[in-house]
Amino acid sequence: MIKRKWIMKSVSVAMIFAMVSSFTGCTGGKGESETEESMQQETETSSEEESETLVVSYSADTGDLNPHLYNSPMWVQSLVYEGLTRFVNGEVVPGIAKSWEISEDGKTYTFHLDENNVFSDGTPVNAEIVKKNFDAVLANKERHEWMETYQVLDSAEVVDEYTVQLNLKAPFSGLLQELALSRPTRIGGEAIFPEDGATSEKIEEPVGSGPWKQIEHVESQYALFERNDNYHGTKPSYKYLKVMIIPDINTAANSLKAGEIDMIYDIESQMTGDVFNELKAAGFEAELSEPVTTNMILVNTNSGPTKDLNVRLALEYCIDKESISENIYGGLQPVADYLMNPKTPYCDLPDLPVYEHDTEKAEELLEEAGWILEEGNDVRTKDGEELILRFLYEGDNDSVKTMGQVIQAECAEVGIKVEMVAQDATNYGNSQKEGLFELLQAETWGDPFDPHSYLSSFRTSSHGDYAAQLGLENKKEIDDTITKALNSTDENEVARSYEYVLSTLTEQAVYVPVTYTTKAYVYNKDVVSNVSYNTYLDVLYEEFTLNK
Repeated sequence: MIKRKWIMKSVSVAMIFAMVSSFTGCTGGKGESETEESMQQETETSSEEESETLVVSYSADTGDLNPHLYNSPMWVQSLVYEGLTRFVNGEVVPGIAKSWEISEDGKTYTFHLDENNVFSDGTPVNAEIVKKNFDAVLANKERHEWMETYQVLDSAEVVDEYTVQLNLKAPFSGLLQELALSRPTRIGGEAIFPEDGATSEKIEEPVGSGPWKQIEHVESQYALFERNDNYHGTKPSYKYLKVMIIPDINTAANSLKAGEIDMIYDIESQMTGDVFNELKAAGFEAELSEPVTTNMILVNTNSGPTKDLNVRLALEYCIDKESISENIYGGLQPVADYLMNPKTPYCDLPDLPVYEHDTEKAEELLEEAGWILEEGNDVRTKDGEELILRFLYEGDNDSVKTMGQVIQAECAEVGIKVEMVAQDATNYGNSQKEGLFELLQAETWGDPFDPHSYLSSFRTSSHGDYAAQLGLENKKEIDDTITKALNSTDENEVARSYEYVLSTLTEQAVYVPVTYTTKAYVYNKDVVSNVSYNTYLDVLYEEFTLNK
């Protein structure tokens, strides 16, 4: 295995030596001796940093690390900040709160903080600062309306120095899970707050109590994190974590092979089967998580031809999931039969219909809906209108683009013309909220969002799901049923409510589940070991071992 080559932050030693040799040729031997000593010290420092640094790649910039907004990747925010709770190995566990009690009516949560916990700058993690964080988010709560927490949270109250109480207007069965999310429920130190206390636009410094603290950030190039020696949990055994920004998965693979990075932790599911198998064959450790989310096509019931149920059902039958799983993802992502993975709580519903690939059935449904394929034409028409659907996707993800192209070809076989519409992240987000699509590549959210937070978001215009469901006659009933489930303390009622919602959306063909996504992590096993997967928003880098 190739050992990683350290990337110098300044000019290379060879260049320094050449420059210094030219200079000392005029100044005499004493300067040369001092310069050589300085160079040796710098080389030793660089070598020491290399042995203490894990270098990983990520596809996008790490952003401003505001724990109350959405401008940074979730897993990066989780390096720096903690919440009252944390979600590890499928369970809610203590975060900055060491324990908690819930009132009988489910409307009061009392959290007892770890008295020995401090932020990376040494200031205490006490009830006052927890309250200040919740107050700041509540002041901007319309930005977070997709979360049930900020629909029901009335106030945060200081009970004593290390006890804080959350008062709810209604019970919320998923509160402890949502408090584990990487945003906007994570707690920053006093140093994050601008003078007016508002974090709705910016923070001053990214100071948290998590296992890492950011010490350097060069936009679109890299972010450097140092171990937080004040961390009250398991401290990382190595000193630095460097995140190199490499948008393209093939470029990242080449960097791994060249020894420039130690690991690709594929949070964004960009890994193709070809790249994964190529790296595995080259001797790198290549592992997959269990299925995390559902990769699917969201079908707009409120736009163009997909307002018609028969057209939506035709899409269910004409898309060949098996082919996509094998030929695009190389078997890394298994075929998905349902919107929600049956392993998700309340989502094991074997009686839901499963739509198998059937081109003839798709054609029959389109004919019934009045979309006729006339001789000599490639695209079906109805009342002089061609059957054209816009497929919206985020343009920097090659595997999604390829999946869209395959779906485009499969739809063409039954007379549907699919137009690919690639957008950057900002426009993609805006277009899906506004419903400017017929087809949209999307994913469920995985742990700890599913099912509560993901289904909660259906009720607001923060994501494409709301826009896509607007054409359903019983949209209000779906939303009201989700609210009933979220505010119930009766598990049977929660189960019945979620079954109604998922059954309705399946029968109405609002979602075409394609594959269950896995997250790939590929690494140089000579450099790093003890690698594990938790959730894609909370990577446990502090538990990895660096072997240098």
